Amino acid sequence: MEAELARTAARHERVLATVADGIYGLDRAGRVEFVNPSAERITGRTAAEQLGHDQHALVHATRPDGRPYPRHECPVWQALTTGRTVSADDEVFWRADGTAVPVELVAVPMVEDGGVSGVVVSFRDLTDRLAARRQAEELRRLTAQNAADRMLSDRLQRALLTPPPEPDHLHVAVRYRPATVGARVGGDWYDAFLQPDGATVLVIGDVVGHDSSAAAAMGQVRGLLRALAYDGDRSPAATLARLEHVARGLDVSTLATVVLARVERHPDVPVAGTRVLRWSNAGHLPPVLLAPDGTTTLLETRADLMLGVDPDARRAEHTAELADGHTLLLVTDGLVERRDADLDGGLAALREALRDLGTTPLEELCDTLLARMVPAAGADDVALVAVRAYPEDRPRPPEAGPNRLPPEHPAT
Repeated sequence: MEAELARTAARHERVLATVADGIYGLDRAGRVEFVNPSAERITGRTAAEQLGHDQHALVHATRPDGRPYPRHECPVWQALTTGRTVSADDEVFWRADGTAVPVELVAVPMVEDGGVSGVVVSFRDLTDRLAARRQAEELRRLTAQNAADRMLSDRLQRALLTPPPEPDHLHVAVRYRPATVGARVGGDWYDAFLQPDGATVLVIGDVVGHDSSAAAAMGQVRGLLRALAYDGDRSPAATLARLEHVARGLDVSTLATVVLARVERHPDVPVAGTRVLRWSNAGHLPPVLLAPDGTTTLLETRADLMLGVDPDARRAEHTAELADGHTLLLVTDGLVERRDADLDGGLAALREALRDLGTTPLEELCDTLLARMVPAAGADDVALVAVRAYPEDRPRPPEAGPNRLPPEHPAT
């Protein structure tokens, strides 16, 4: 019998020695009679340092804020005095080095001959659990904040990306697709409007960055450029140069690439079958000219410095013919750049995607091009401006305007 009891006791000790929870056995006065290895590890005190000592005074006498913890309020002492099992999930034990250990505990009274002879305390270190909970809460907070930032930036961006004008015998189509990977809004933008002399101004640009700050900077740059290009007779190159100085004077500090273009009739020739395209390129992708037969021409020039680097940088201007039936496309790099391909490969893919779209209706062309080039969610914003010229000596098709014009531009 004694041998069996000894084996049973040995098994119990092995179990107590291997469990992850700390376990105390306390006598009627709250002194430590037993402590398992996990309790030693969690409290940083050896069994020899704890046996025979008042457990409350040793590890539980102070609250987290440093105030004394009265014994009669301690759940362990309540179990000893009431004879009822008491649990608590927000307690602190103090390690030997003075650091606090958050714990949850259960105190179970030991009853002998109708009276409480002691208590068994099982407790668990909550440090990792609380750290994981705080991390999860922080992730939820950041997710909510990012969603709110995204919503605000998206509203800002969409409010600034206005519908295109409807110039006479020109059809302007625009597209904007926000990035969906990473849940960020960037600084891509387009613009198109009529100048007082009837010329059509086109803008495509990209502010460096992919967040609400980039969207806000885009709004500032777009607004300045729109005002300067409308209210003045400067060339595209001169307008970009002026923009640099105005932005610096107003402390609008940002880096951006942009193409500013102007489509105008030949001077003193009412019906010429072609229009003049003038543009200046500040570090952006080249415009693309699509012929009705599907051939494409990259209007490549030596790109000038992007905006925001040197306000005194030289700005060059270029011209090309925009013939009837031809389509001009201005795009941002989100349409052509891929991680697994260089920019030249992306531009080649763009030209291939346009090969059978030379006579496709312009709105359909834009949608088809996006579907071919960006079939899935992209990691970058995409902005696109497409312009098609129609013969001025024939009745204009419905899509070639003007059905809607500002007051300064009555239909003729």
